[in-house]
Amino acid sequence: MAFVKVTETDKVAVGTGTVVEAGGKDLALFNVNGEFFCIDNSCPHRDGPLGEGELEGDVVMCPYHAWQFSVRTGEGLYGSGVGVRTYDCKVEDDSVLVEI
Repeated sequence: MAFVKVTETDKVAVGTGTVVEAGGKDLALFNVNGEFFCIDNSCPHRDGPLGEGELEGDVVMCPYHAWQFSVRTGEGLYGSGVGVRTYDCKVEDDSVLVEI
């Protein structure tokens, strides 16, 4: 596993998310008060693009059917045991790197 650059820090505003590509995968990257978190982009319900979902605090809502996930842990908020994979992130200089 290695860290790969996915974007610049100023490309993802605080309180928002975006879709990035790393290792041939589409991932959802979020900026929570200057701290970056990365999860799978595909919602387990109907493959909704989580990176296009609304972020409130550290919770993203899928734009298709409103399923919600913690961007910190990947855990679904409904207690069903359904979640998404998380990826470690780090910032070096002005670059956001994700471990793939």
